[in-house]
Amino acid sequence: MKIIVALAAGLLAACSAIDPYNMLGRRNSMQPTRVATVPVPEPATPGLKAGDRALAFDFVWSTIDQRYYDPKLHGADWRAVRERYRPLALNAPDDDAFWDLLDRMTGELRDAHTRVESPKRAAQIENSESISLGFSFIVLDGKLVVSGVNFESDAYWAGVRSGMRIVAIGGESADAAFEKLKAGTRQDSTDRSRHLRAVRRLSGGDLDSTAAFTFERPDGTRFDATLKRRRLSTAASSGFRVLPSGYGYLRLTQWTFGATNRMIEGLAEIKATPGLIIDLRGNPGGSLQSVKSALSQFYPKRTDLGRTLTRTGQPVSFLFGAVEVISLKVSVPGNPDAYTGPVVVLVNESSGSGSEYFAAALQATHRATILGQQTCGCLLGFLGYASVPGGAELAYSEIGFEMADGKRIEGEGVVPDKTVPVVLSDLQLNRDRALEEAQGVLASKVAEAKAAAPAKP
Repeated sequence: MKIIVALAAGLLAACSAIDPYNMLGRRNSMQPTRVATVPVPEPATPGLKAGDRALAFDFVWSTIDQRYYDPKLHGADWRAVRERYRPLALNAPDDDAFWDLLDRMTGELRDAHTRVESPKRAAQIENSESISLGFSFIVLDGKLVVSGVNFESDAYWAGVRSGMRIVAIGGESADAAFEKLKAGTRQDSTDRSRHLRAVRRLSGGDLDSTAAFTFERPDGTRFDATLKRRRLSTAASSGFRVLPSGYGYLRLTQWTFGATNRMIEGLAEIKATPGLIIDLRGNPGGSLQSVKSALSQFYPKRTDLGRTLTRTGQPVSFLFGAVEVISLKVSVPGNPDAYTGPVVVLVNESSGSGSEYFAAALQATHRATILGQQTCGCLLGFLGYASVPGGAELAYSEIGFEMADGKRIEGEGVVPDKTVPVVLSDLQLNRDRALEEAQGVLASKVAEAKAAAPAKP
């Protein structure tokens, strides 16, 4: 028996050495540290059993405790957090409230990447879809203003358009209702990312559930609309074109392998243009490898982009370090076919994670001009979801980033070289002032390059 126990212990230790970041089976092999517990009463309504809730809670808490990239956990007293949230979670009135409390607990780290996705939300992510009212809004001059509407949503067919003001939500003043909602939303990387989370919280919900609004048109007239939450696609897309001005334009909605490859193919098609605009507005991020693949298209020589930060100070690797997945030093190799013309990257508050890395890397190496609004401030990395007992998924930050100029974007965001604020009149006119400004910047860059070029004999 002792031999079997010793052999089992040796195998576990070997697995830890082979795959310390659990890259080879993360969803099945990660186990929580057992902690002393007291008997817990069964929840008042059917759903997860008390023991299942305890197992899920302990898994989330201990996984973060052991594996979070920052051993100081962003200054959070993690044990005190556990003591505060555990009784609340185990006695939550239903499963939805339970998963929400676990997510709120991860919010104590003030990190948008570290989160618990409920089984419902995990299924939506797996299917590249969301349940949503289908419109977004921002705060302008202290008022809630519609900033975008999905063509497939009830909102669009009810007549909701960008630039309209939201006057009321469920019969309550919209400003007061949203502030109340935001105050009840978990903490996040920045106030900007918390706003985005609150918008998603209002827009999301159960399929076919409804919400009532009062909207105000630019002419001052108002209308009421009860909108139904629909299933909408969140699949990544990319596009390219040569603008009438002659400059190239690339658009990417998410950093997936497929969409990024199409973006790179698009770049090859418009490579002859004298300047390039890359539109990452509303792009929440994605695969770091995809981001690096795109970055390599803009550097003819090997270039250092910065470094990664891990809990151990070692690269992310497995097979006893033989296979290095993520290096401490980040660089792109020289690409003889790189695009060398001037580049402008468009960003806004919804540009997060991988989009921030892309923009910050180009900015730090003076390869592009960043234009628009300050980004989300949500730049940490996780290596994939860990399956939580009970069907939820846990994302936890395992990598931090420092750019080549020493800046850390997490909690701050990418500050544009040229800020172009969103103004109400532009939304109402459907005017893309940032795109206009970007073409002006490229025109100046091209003119400067021509003036600096040596005269031909």
